[in-house]
Amino acid sequence: MRKSHVAAYLIAIAVLAGCNGKETPTTSTVATTDTTPTSPPVTAAAPIRLDQGWTAEEAEQFYYTPQGSQLIPYAWFLALEVDGGESLFRDNAHMERLGYITASAASPGNPDALPVGFVVDSGTEPMLTPADDIGSADPQRSTGPSGNTGAGSTKWLGMTCAACHTGELRHGGKTFRIDGGPAMADHETFTAAMARALEATHRDDAKFTRFAQRVLGTSYNAEAANKLKADLTAYTASFKQAVERNAAPVVYGFARLDAFGAIFNQVTEVALAIPGNHAPSDAPVSFPFLWGTPALDWVQWNGSVDNPLARNVGEVMGVYGNFTLDPVPPEKQFTSSVRLLNLDKMEQQIARLSAPKWPEEHFGAIDQAKADAGKQLYAETCIKCHFVRDANGAFPMTPPNKFGKQFVRTVMVPVATIGTDPMMVKRFTRMVDPGVLKPLVGNAAQAPAATVLGVADRGVILRAFAALQPPLTDAQKLAMMGFRDPDSKPPNPLGYKARPLDGIWATAPFLHAGSVPNLYQLLLPAKDRVKNFHVGSRDFDPADVGFSTQPSPGSFEFRTNAPDGTPIAGNSNAGHEGLYYTQIRQNDANRDFTDTERRAIIEYLKTLR
Repeated sequence: MRKSHVAAYLIAIAVLAGCNGKETPTTSTVATTDTTPTSPPVTAAAPIRLDQGWTAEEAEQFYYTPQGSQLIPYAWFLALEVDGGESLFRDNAHMERLGYITASAASPGNPDALPVGFVVDSGTEPMLTPADDIGSADPQRSTGPSGNTGAGSTKWLGMTCAACHTGELRHGGKTFRIDGGPAMADHETFTAAMARALEATHRDDAKFTRFAQRVLGTSYNAEAANKLKADLTAYTASFKQAVERNAAPVVYGFARLDAFGAIFNQVTEVALAIPGNHAPSDAPVSFPFLWGTPALDWVQWNGSVDNPLARNVGEVMGVYGNFTLDPVPPEKQFTSSVRLLNLDKMEQQIARLSAPKWPEEHFGAIDQAKADAGKQLYAETCIKCHFVRDANGAFPMTPPNKFGKQFVRTVMVPVATIGTDPMMVKRFTRMVDPGVLKPLVGNAAQAPAATVLGVADRGVILRAFAALQPPLTDAQKLAMMGFRDPDSKPPNPLGYKARPLDGIWATAPFLHAGSVPNLYQLLLPAKDRVKNFHVGSRDFDPADVGFSTQPSPGSFEFRTNAPDGTPIAGNSNAGHEGLYYTQIRQNDANRDFTDTERRAIIEYLKTLR
């Protein structure tokens, strides 16, 4: 490999987060009642693991490998009580109501039996540790939600991509684990509930005393408790501010999140200390499934990035990673809590993850004759955008890039063509003040938020590379970045990506905004799709292929329109219809699929793996 290619590549990293968390209260323009989560708990029985190429040990490694996320001091999370009661915030019953998958027992990789995707992060890589950020003289420049905790803790609760990219289904009294599948989590309500719990703890003397006794243990005394109280008060104020910053006008509900909105605000508003860069986080999207992703030419719903390391670092920056963009002093600029080596290890593991196979013994045998008919219909319609494997098991590939690498081709469909909700791509193209990063974006007074994020992401990666000991070789760095072509440009950031549909049966709800509950509804003309449905249940419907949409304790009513009939931006279930989507060409005219044809296509989709 030529050195010029390496040098060019290391300064041309693209970005955007793959599974970012966000901090939002559950406020809404849609009529709602109590937003406290009360969804039914998952079954206590051990889940059935479908064959996806991972051992149980590898799955646990994916769930509990720290990535540099630092949300709250770890001891505080273990000690925190819910608002309005004395039960612990981390109790399984509470976390299950928030939609997270809980652990029934401790394990070597998870000694405190945390939910899937929640992890202790102790900052062991030679980069910015939590202690470096504590007591910052300028908390505006601190990107972590902690601000000045003053606690001196080096153990923090973090989150990993598994929190949003691990799914479970229930059917026939059994639970099925889907590694790399979309979660049913309600992260918006999680952060709002934590803010209320923190507020109650520092406000209520009895609650605080119990909290302090748990945190301090045998070191508990009046002086230590007073110091902890001051730390908690400062942290709570900062955390509440973070939650309010990303307040959305409409509640997302389960299984969706505005990842882009959160990270754009974190980088351009908070890290750059420019309040005018703020924008509402009003473009929620579903959590995409992970299997096959490392091999794709473009990732993200709008195909905005191809570099796996940049995407994963962006994820950590969006899920409570600490980083600084301030160039004073220069040696601190772009320092971060990001764990590059762990991120690379997880990416390699995801590359070995396969789509789940339809479990016929549990969900019913596939009707092969119907599936064969669906395969023919798929070839006449869907395959235009969603490629399938050929007789040799290979997808259509890109031409070799300058590093000799090929990737699975995806199709970027302009939003005007696909007709689905446009909010995500609209927010992606917004302009911001680049602040101290202005020299790195051509000295422009305004730059696309994605460009500013790319510069920040690149700086964090290069700083982290420089800190690693022993140093990585150029070949190792290129391998970590997936051997992606630095000259490649997203084919259309104002479009949505169509990818192969292996395992699509396990990934409801559908469309990028999660606005269609099952595959049957997706194959209907948009005017005939349900406009409101309940989400939050993990009860699987193997006929329509999706989750139960019936009201249940704690379920959330997803609405495409407000009660007065006004369309809700970000929630449209329109689009993905017409010829090749919900229609077929016949006798020189387009006609809608018949019900028999829809069922045949669904049966074929069950076979894709």
